[in-house]
Amino acid sequence: MPQLPLQLLLLLAPLGPLSPRALPRASRALDGLRFLTTQPLHLLSPAFLSFTIDANLATDPRFLTFLGSPKLRTLARGLLCCLGFQSSLCANRFSNWSLPLADICKSGSIPPHVHKKLELEWLFQEQWLLREQYQKNFKNTTYSRSSVDMLYTFANCSGLDLIFGLNALLRTADLQWNSSNAQLLLDYCSSKNYNISWELGNEPNSFQKKAGIFIDGLQLGEDFIELHKLLRKSTYKHAKLYGPDVGQPRGKTVKMLKSDPPTSASQSGLDAVNVQRCDWSACSRLSCCQVVQETRPSKKVWLGETSSAYGGGAPLLSNTFAAGFMWLDKLGLSARMGIEVVMRQVFFGAGNYHLVDENFEPLPDYWLSLLFKKLVGTRVLMASVKGGAGRKLRVYLHCTNINQRQYKEGDLTLYAINLHNVTKHLQLPYYLFNKQVDKYVVKPSGPDGLLSKSVQLNGQTLRMVDDQTLPTLTEKSLRPGSSLGLPAFSYGFFVIRNAKVAACT
Repeated sequence: MPQLPLQLLLLLAPLGPLSPRALPRASRALDGLRFLTTQPLHLLSPAFLSFTIDANLATDPRFLTFLGSPKLRTLARGLLCCLGFQSSLCANRFSNWSLPLADICKSGSIPPHVHKKLELEWLFQEQWLLREQYQKNFKNTTYSRSSVDMLYTFANCSGLDLIFGLNALLRTADLQWNSSNAQLLLDYCSSKNYNISWELGNEPNSFQKKAGIFIDGLQLGEDFIELHKLLRKSTYKHAKLYGPDVGQPRGKTVKMLKSDPPTSASQSGLDAVNVQRCDWSACSRLSCCQVVQETRPSKKVWLGETSSAYGGGAPLLSNTFAAGFMWLDKLGLSARMGIEVVMRQVFFGAGNYHLVDENFEPLPDYWLSLLFKKLVGTRVLMASVKGGAGRKLRVYLHCTNINQRQYKEGDLTLYAINLHNVTKHLQLPYYLFNKQVDKYVVKPSGPDGLLSKSVQLNGQTLRMVDDQTLPTLTEKSLRPGSSLGLPAFSYGFFVIRNAKVAACT
């Protein structure tokens, strides 16, 4: 079972389902908040919260048909952002084989009998993929033009920007990157006028362990230079290029980042450096960010593939309400560190950490992500709890996302995590006492408590209205001067209206 932080495991083990009778009476003590709002700490990308679709969905092209689901597109559209397409090894190959393909945007729903048949077959496909992962017996996969068409059309119909991970494991006898297959894909996408950004390889630090191929930082840098040359000769000369997409940035992985050729920072045309599954004790010391600052001072850091647990997620946990504590905390820490984009693994596909399950039903982390996208803006501010209570009561502060009509420049969004077994009451700084606050408190819904696969927002269970309509995320207004109540083992967002913070204007 993939490892989770000890604190979260201890939190879950003795409690079981969340029951009001199992909790002490709410504490009425106030926890004062300290805000630093003179200027933003960091400015994030509008696509700060993005997501991936794992390449395992294309191991059998039939399952890419799922991307034609109007319901899946509706859910993706709610998270308007970047879409990454990658696999753990990117051991894929592109071919010119094609099937006739209707425009997915206009094709309507998947016929019910086809959908049902694919659902049943997908259950067996998931089991096969998990066995392959645990046995470390990976097979090559070939993507046809039809596969690329379906992937791009899904992104385009959903209003997403697509980043495609190219195969870095195709090598010549002297271990140079064999770019001929990438050239085929670039030529095809160019002929279709597809607007795509690019990445090369996935977790190159694991190539030796998983594929028996060792690539050092010097060679990797040369590979990116080669890809940049290909892009400059194509219609993609202005396309974005990201990487190297390294996992667990410590030890040999940090050495790989540092040993890129000195010229590669400019010649490779990199727009951001991807870091996966960042170890937060290391990131708290800014080690991975410092390496990038030293080697590529003008480049941003992306968390290119992450979730609440790695290796496919923790069974019976990563797809429940409990996983949201880790996910929201990771978003808050990433923003505070200045990581420009965080890509959630995975939107839909095999494993236990998906945002949308095999029945196309949104899971708790989906609703959490939707609230984050709606309420949290790109300017990061500083917030803390007075008295050192921040370990089990965690708070983060941003300017509000003013794309929502009811909010305007100068408003603040506070999001908070309560890991105590009693309600906590947060007190705003004195200069905000008279401001109206909208609260969005998220708790588990149903009898399974913390392990529930559904959530309630301000007491109302969140469900899609129909396959093409998301529910309204309704706030509850607090009277000026009220404390911000956050129930035991819950998280929430609080929008401070008319705050008139200069850093947010």
